Amino acid sequence: MALPRLRANASIEEKMIHPNHMIYQKLENLVQTMLDPENGVPIKTVKSFLSKIPSVFTGQDLIAWIMKNMNMTDLADALHLSHLIASHGYLFQIDDHVLTVKNDGTFYRFQTPYFWPSNCWEPENMDYAVYLCKRTMQNKAHLELEDFEAENLAKLQKMFSRKWEFIYMQAEAQYRVDKKRDRQERQILDSQERAFWDVHRPVPGCVNTTEVDFRKLSRSGRPKYSSTTHAAVASCSNITLPYSTSAAAAHAAAQAPSCSSSILNGAANSSSSVTSQQPSSYVLPSQSVRPYSQRPGIRRCTRLQDTLKQEISALEARLTKNVLKTSKVVEKQVFHLIFYLQYFDHRRVFDPFLIQPGTAADQFQSHPNPWISDTVDYWQHDKITGDISMRRLKLWEESFEELLCDEIGRETLQKFSDKEYSGENLRFWWQVQKLRKCACRMVPVLVTEIYNEFIDKNATSPVNIDCKVMEQTEENLKNPNRWSFDEAA
Repeated sequence: MALPRLRANASIEEKMIHPNHMIYQKLENLVQTMLDPENGVPIKTVKSFLSKIPSVFTGQDLIAWIMKNMNMTDLADALHLSHLIASHGYLFQIDDHVLTVKNDGTFYRFQTPYFWPSNCWEPENMDYAVYLCKRTMQNKAHLELEDFEAENLAKLQKMFSRKWEFIYMQAEAQYRVDKKRDRQERQILDSQERAFWDVHRPVPGCVNTTEVDFRKLSRSGRPKYSSTTHAAVASCSNITLPYSTSAAAAHAAAQAPSCSSSILNGAANSSSSVTSQQPSSYVLPSQSVRPYSQRPGIRRCTRLQDTLKQEISALEARLTKNVLKTSKVVEKQVFHLIFYLQYFDHRRVFDPFLIQPGTAADQFQSHPNPWISDTVDYWQHDKITGDISMRRLKLWEESFEELLCDEIGRETLQKFSDKEYSGENLRFWWQVQKLRKCACRMVPVLVTEIYNEFIDKNATSPVNIDCKVMEQTEENLKNPNRWSFDEAA
């Protein structure tokens, strides 16, 4: 789903598209409560020896307000909530790029609503380049570029080498407009713009709360919007460019101050010179902003919603419809019932609990029932006499597994295999079955014994194995386990 870059005064319908709009709504309601002049966080102007720090509050005041108004008793919970608010850019530390909160006297400031993440900002690299270039023009210690910002500026300068003159002119125009502002106002706007970029271009190692991976999947269908324009044009003509991320644009969106005719003429001349050099990079707001319903991303979203609604309706209709005929269901159930009854009638003669041995119902006329008599001939007669009872022979006829599970059956099959000169195959198979069920400490011992007896070139009872299976078996023996001989068996 494509998410358009929205204006600061975006409608509720537009903001509802964002996947995190519920989180933003809850956080912004809390921030609005904090901004209450009477019951909110105490915001003040701190006086120092040579300067004033306007519109700040301390981390201690914020934590105390959260614990008091949110009914929290654990300090860790209050710190976690404050970290969450700061990581989304609703408040920031005035002299650090890391968006966290400390429970001390560190000063913080609230972000202007123009830069709140609910406005669905998606600033481009060119906007970031203009901001960093403007920072290099301000000869102040607190506005110097950090190491990671200097690296980003070098990368952007290499990326936009052909447009760098235009970017520099934009930054210069914004810098001239900012210089005309009041000192405290300029100080606040500079810090808010820096905090905005700390959220969207975070310090290496910090969490980026603006990453939504699936938004990148549909960027091919997103309309192309113009990059940031001169802040002078935006502020002096009372036109807030919808996608400008400069502090001047934020100030124009919040207050829209009027400018003198001289400033307006100077800004107009600057903008005309820029547009004459780069006509394709500047688009008037009336040309770039299309109606909300005509944006490709929104149309795709609407089609997706319609498709999902149709699918839900189809599934609900299928739930109410009997897609399987009752006759087919009854037929299958009857078939399974008949099959089970036939299997039961066929196997019940071998169960001594259903048909007691030695009674008239016992068709094999075997020895008396050992559970109600003192004799055990029912189990020991075949071993003692060497004769195989009719019951056991009929049971072997049922399946080969019954023969192999019976000790007398294996002995009988072993004798027959020895006569056919293939007795080693059955012994090898039986040793492999014992290997699967032996104790862990006995596995290496049994593997060695089986290999020496059946697999080795000098084995006493070698089995016939093709070359591919032999290679696989030797590969398995490098790390012997219970299943080393499964391919050979």
